[in-house]
Amino acid sequence: MRRSEDRILTSHTGRLFRPGSGWNGMGGAVAPVPAEHLQDAVNDMVRAQLDIGMDVVSNGQVAAQGSYNVYDVIEGFEARPIELSEGQSVVDPQVIRWLPRDMQRFPDFYSNMFERMAMGTRMRTRMCVTGPLRLKTLEPVKRDLEVFKRALSDTGAAEGFFCVTAPAWTEEFLWNEYYATDDEMVVALSEQMAPIYKAVVDAGVLLQIDDPAVSHDWEEVRRPRMSLEDYERFMMLRIEALNAALDGIPGDMIRYHVCWGSWPGMHTEDIPLKDIVNMILKVKAQAYSIEAAKTTHLHEWKVWRDVATLPEGKILMPGVVDHTTNVVEHPEVIADRIVMYAQIVGRENVIAGTDCGMRGHADANWEKYRNIVKGAELASQQLWGTSA
Repeated sequence: MRRSEDRILTSHTGRLFRPGSGWNGMGGAVAPVPAEHLQDAVNDMVRAQLDIGMDVVSNGQVAAQGSYNVYDVIEGFEARPIELSEGQSVVDPQVIRWLPRDMQRFPDFYSNMFERMAMGTRMRTRMCVTGPLRLKTLEPVKRDLEVFKRALSDTGAAEGFFCVTAPAWTEEFLWNEYYATDDEMVVALSEQMAPIYKAVVDAGVLLQIDDPAVSHDWEEVRRPRMSLEDYERFMMLRIEALNAALDGIPGDMIRYHVCWGSWPGMHTEDIPLKDIVNMILKVKAQAYSIEAAKTTHLHEWKVWRDVATLPEGKILMPGVVDHTTNVVEHPEVIADRIVMYAQIVGRENVIAGTDCGMRGHADANWEKYRNIVKGAELASQQLWGTSA
């Protein structure tokens, strides 16, 4: 994994919407492309990142029919329609398994937000675990990785990363009807996901583990409120299951992404970073991608000064632009954020990133990415005393 040895490197958290593609809303899914056009689409996405000066790039999670999906490579799932009763909103723990207390506290706000973003129609299917989870094929993963590798080669990209969810985050969207407990289910899931993680690294690209669960499980309506001690016991089982799935994979090939959810809502129930940072650092990864620009977490640079020490050899990837707003941060604001982190953990240990996958309008998204690069250049001039 490259480090910021003579300038601040730049990256993001994986999912990208094609430049000029308009509003992407809240749903988070990148529109699929025809299979025969997948290679060109991924090449174009990688090239778009390189054209603005991004250092560590992704495939943008661009996919075609038959591309990688955990539900296609692991068996034991069954999709079932959700029937809402008269007057029932999707803002209900019987509909959204991961419903946070923030949404329950402000049902009118979130009901209207979901309606504006057409989320009601997307929340009508429930993925149930109805049998033992077993890996059935790695072919879709390998196909997507081969397409991405060709794109990296064709464009001359120096380094790329490929995103896979953590077992605990995949768990958030599953209704367990087979295992005795959710703990047993997530352990079984981690065992079946281990070959997926290995396939990514075997392909020669960095593995990014997406795991908002480590922060998000704290605020879920369906769980009783826990003490911090109980929450750590609950979450460490999931982190240990993830680490077991990563066993044998070099840590310098792994990035671990944590955020507090990318929906553009109030986020009043977020657990503070200081309460989970030590669990995050137990994950077997070299780089930690942390939400840091959204105003609910903008102040948490202090955690790295006062609470936690970044272990030697590790890399911190703070988000330097907010993923929930179309307001574009000025390059000098971004530079200030980068310099602040560099002064705390060391300039060579910082890569400028994004809080999460962007929401809103693609044009705003890409302007933010451009300004990350510009901000990194300004920060590099300050930190190294030379032009980047």
